[in-house]
Amino acid sequence: MELLGLIFIFALRFLIPLSIFRWPLWGGVASLVADALDTNIVKPFGADIPNYIVVDKFLDIYYLSIELIVSLSWFNRLAKNTSIVLFVLRTFGFLAFFVTNNEFWLFTAPNLFENFFLFYLILLTLKIETRNKIWLNSYKRLAVSLLLLFVSKLPQEITLHLWKVPFPLETFFSWLKNL
Repeated sequence: MELLGLIFIFALRFLIPLSIFRWPLWGGVASLVADALDTNIVKPFGADIPNYIVVDKFLDIYYLSIELIVSLSWFNRLAKNTSIVLFVLRTFGFLAFFVTNNEFWLFTAPNLFENFFLFYLILLTLKIETRNKIWLNSYKRLAVSLLLLFVSKLPQEITLHLWKVPFPLETFFSWLKNL
């Protein structure tokens, strides 16, 4: 039963990101949800993901790489270049964590790439940004956007990588009650 749970979650984490190629926004959101819930999905099978944080970060880089490939087709050069820089920053943090086994590296190189990817896709979906109407057209707008994305991401990064709050939701809520 445990093995079935692990096969199931790994299949989800490998297959769902492939939808990013066809439906970038919804595939990205589905990948984010699968990432957030993976430990909870395997619990009914009586399984735990071995060496969770390392395995999770490898699976994250997998789907973030697919998102990067999609972002390379964006017509807005500022958005495209920003996605590349943010992906490289997160990859550097991941590699530094992998080499040192120090989660502080994940905190210092937060996953702003994913937030920016989804943010820009929302701009495209809502037609705020089009080929004929470039909304993200200045470093000032980019800086404000990234600041807002960073502020929204910071609590998650602090909770996961500095306070090291447990991952499963039921454990998280128990942890909150014991504060």
